[in-house]
Amino acid sequence: MTAMPVTTVLFDFAWTLFARDPERWVANAAASIDRTVAAGEAHRIAGDYAALLRETATDPAHITRDLDPRVWDRAIRSVLEQIPGVDQALASALHETHAEAIEPYADTAATLSALHDGGVRIGVVSNVGWDIRKCFARHGLDGYVDAFVLSYEVGFVKPDPRIWGTALEALHAAPGQTLMVGDHPAGDGGSVSAGIPALILPMVDSPARKRGFEHVLRLAQIPS
Repeated sequence: MTAMPVTTVLFDFAWTLFARDPERWVANAAASIDRTVAAGEAHRIAGDYAALLRETATDPAHITRDLDPRVWDRAIRSVLEQIPGVDQALASALHETHAEAIEPYADTAATLSALHDGGVRIGVVSNVGWDIRKCFARHGLDGYVDAFVLSYEVGFVKPDPRIWGTALEALHAAPGQTLMVGDHPAGDGGSVSAGIPALILPMVDSPARKRGFEHVLRLAQIPS
């Protein structure tokens, strides 16, 4: 039996297509409040932040966070303040600088370009309380994305299958010809409940590194 061709790829946003550079994010935030950061602290703080978000992704309070930008702002500051060594002032500075510190992984641009040139439709499905489109625009990647499906705009949060239903409708895609790519087994892997196969990639903390998108291109039968 021949597998159906992949016509659409859905990507998660944070820690899938983009990530914060630990040194740039934490060091710049600390500098903005005249705070020094000890060696290794930037990576620890960024790592603790990522772990906290992943651990609480399906908590009711954090689902609410992903549906309302006002709740998002308060909730993210609260998460940051749970990290050892991060007080209220540093938490606020980290929150205020988080968008500017987000960068694409080393193979994000080439992957999106290859999929786009190969006729594959691209969607971004993210649990988020702010408009991530500006990150794509800042790096000239917005033109590759055919649809942004953001939880706070559509009213559904992964792993609710309705968020993927919304994505399929926006992209005029069939679930059996769609691939979901993410980093969170419970959240992104929930696409299978909507009939969409999922590729869950291991965590990569630095955007300077490649994300492993050769697997995506191979599944989409796009030359890498």
